[in-house]
Formats: sequence, structure tokens, C-alpha cells
Amino acid sequence: MSPSSPDRNEAPPGTREHEGALTYDGCEPSPAQVVARHRDAAARTARAVRTWAIGWGLAVVAVFLPVLHFVLVPLLLVGGPAFALRRLRESATLVCAAGACPACHAAQRFALGDAWRERTSLRCEACGRAIVLVLPPQPPDA
Repeated sequence: MSPSSPDRNEAPPGTREHEGALTYDGCEPSPAQVVARHRDAAARTARAVRTWAIGWGLAVVAVFLPVLHFVLVPLLLVGGPAFALRRLRESATLVCAAGACPACHAAQRFALGDAWRERTSLRCEACGRAIVLVLPPQPPDA
């Protein structure tokens, strides 16, 4: 992620690097590099339609599960569109983040898969402290 990183990997296609910070109460924040996948409206729509179709497809399959269908079918019929709407609104997805723990200064690399958020809770692999990845409220424009 940074030029000095010995295991530097190129960012996957369709992604961009951004600056953030790793914070821990009582410690100076440390810089972090974040890779995010940005999607245009067409890609978000296709992703939402695919999510909706999978939800409703699973609902059709769940009809044939005795007893479970009483719960699964309604959940999938409502959950499919709900998750699709969430996917439609997600313009940027965090792929990974790297930086030093602000408390113990150990190098960290986190595999993520969450939507872009201003604050993402993480845990230091070296000291076990709960650290927070802080980003701008909105992803920077291309």
C-alpha cells in the first residue's frame, strides 16, 4: 500500500487508493492507506438487480423446505429488495486498509468488504486493541 511496504501489491483493477487514519483513544493517530472500489450508477444498478434476484430465487427454493419455509420465504421476499436498495446506494466499497497501530506501532493490513463509512471499527492483530479507521464522510470524487 505504501512504497516502503515490503509486500506491496498493486491495487486491483477498478479501485483507487485513499488516505485515512487509524485512531485509538489517548494515542496520536497514524496514517493509513485505503483501497476502495468505486462504482458508477450502472454498476450499482446491476449489482442491486442481481442481489434482488438472488434473494427472490432463494425464496422460491425455500418454499420446498418443510417448516422452515414459514420463516425463510417472508424473510427472503422482504430481505431481497432491502439488500438490493442497500447495494444501490453503495457507491464505494472498502477493499483493504494498511497502516501502523496507533498504540503499539505494529504494521497492520486489514482485508475489508464494507461500504465506505466515516468510522470503521477494527482490531490490532498485534496488541488486540480496538482501533478505528477514520475516513472522510464521503468518498472523494474521481
